[in-house]
Amino acid sequence: MATEQVITDRYALYLGDCIEGMSNLPNNSVHLSVYSPPFAGLYHYSSSPRDLSNSRDYPEFLEHYGFVVKEIERVTMPGRITAVHCMDVPSGNSGVDKLMDFPGDIVRLHAKYGLDYIARYHVWKEPLGVRNRTMAKT
Repeated sequence: MATEQVITDRYALYLGDCIEGMSNLPNNSVHLSVYSPPFAGLYHYSSSPRDLSNSRDYPEFLEHYGFVVKEIERVTMPGRITAVHCMDVPSGNSGVDKLMDFPGDIVRLHAKYGLDYIARYHVWKEPLGVRNRTMAKT
């Protein structure tokens, strides 16, 4: 159940556990969803074991994230859009890490559940600010 919600005749906004919230929505009822998933362990948002950001590793994160994508596919009306905010994710915090193709994994996971990839838009971020936030993740 959403902890906070705003419902009008034009839109609905829900704040809460996404799986619980989506389970209350009828099939094919959402025209547009916009969200930012936890960046595969880059940041930890809570200490809850239910929080996707607390997955033990990247494969477990993708497995658990699959439950979210499956529900998004169920509630999204055919021909409508889901917009996902994401970025390449560093594999660690050592300064010599490789980047993981998190956006590509999101595209493939959505395709697994029948959601088609349409477009990717890039937003430039100031590199020093990104580095400082990433270094603070521990």
